[in-house]
Amino acid sequence: MDHRLLCWIRLQQALGYGSNKPMEAYRRHPDLERWFSSRSFLENEEGLFTQREMERFQEFTGERCLKIAERATKLGQKMLTPDSREYPECLRQITNPPAVLYYVGEFPAVDDLPSIAVVGSRDTSQGGLAAVRILCRQLGAAGAVVVSGGAMGIDTAAHLGAMDSRGKTVALLACGIDYPYLKSNQKLREAIARHGALVSEFAPGTEVQKWHFLIRNRIISGLSCGVLVAEAVIKSGTMITAKHATEQDRDIFVLMVDSWRKNSEGVLQLIWDGAKPVSCAADILTEYTGRFPACTVPPREPISTFRQKPAEEEIQGIPTFSDLPVEPSVPKEESLSSLSPEAVSLYQSLTAQPVSAEELAYRLKIPVKKLFQAATELELSGKVQSFSGGRYAKKG
Repeated sequence: MDHRLLCWIRLQQALGYGSNKPMEAYRRHPDLERWFSSRSFLENEEGLFTQREMERFQEFTGERCLKIAERATKLGQKMLTPDSREYPECLRQITNPPAVLYYVGEFPAVDDLPSIAVVGSRDTSQGGLAAVRILCRQLGAAGAVVVSGGAMGIDTAAHLGAMDSRGKTVALLACGIDYPYLKSNQKLREAIARHGALVSEFAPGTEVQKWHFLIRNRIISGLSCGVLVAEAVIKSGTMITAKHATEQDRDIFVLMVDSWRKNSEGVLQLIWDGAKPVSCAADILTEYTGRFPACTVPPREPISTFRQKPAEEEIQGIPTFSDLPVEPSVPKEESLSSLSPEAVSLYQSLTAQPVSAEELAYRLKIPVKKLFQAATELELSGKVQSFSGGRYAKKG
């Protein structure tokens, strides 16, 4: 096992996720192996560490760090540290880059391609999901990398849009990659690992905590050259990501879908603060003309043009979950035991005739938000198909 890797794991575990102290220690002591082997760090002569951090250095011995590395390797996770050649330069330049990045899949060349972070609300509108997915489909087709958080709502639409066009996408998780958070999105995670990478700062087995999202968000913006915000309330993790982007000197773009929704307030605030409104991938990528030769700026095709097409063309124009080979279609006889109760109820109420989400929510007496979550779960399982206008039908 690489001893330098173990040094970085020890720094990360002792000093905490999101800390800027691992990089400060590295700047002062580039030969980490020698610094640790001499045990001079325990003297804390420079006063860099708190008493609690010193205690955690004692707790996280080399043997304990070795077990973390071995567990990651056994799970098929690769590891990057700031002194790794493959570590993204754009991330190395932020104030507090992760001491260790765990990932599965293939890490896209985010330093050589425009990487666009796409963030927004989980409780989003059907129009917002469709708009984000179309725009990210355009980004992926143009060669850009789509970065998001792997959650329901806008995140899911962003990842799927990139994969619709066989583009690259990266999901930043707020827990260990192996931790079963959001089981309904498991199939999406597996697809992302095939089309890009699942990435986390958190060691294997780390459970999700609310504060993890706050420190994870700096990596989402850090891996990007620009952040696209779609549907966000004023006080939200999305707006925190936008704040990180500003501090990291990243561009901020906004997508206005529905100004009547509360989710538009964050978008409006960002526009007032100088963010650039966009309606297609070309509006974003034109900002990076010449900077990334491997990526071309596509012709402008505003999202609004999809709404102006005849109904039968609109269904073809707006990608559905079934367009993406996330998993082979699930046989009809497969058990429903792995699905949530809402997904099972929705599946049993569907027929081959498309029905609107509003009608289904009324029939099942559940909120539209839960209906969309259940529909997403069923689509990723290959059991239902979505149509324009927020309609769903059982797959034939």
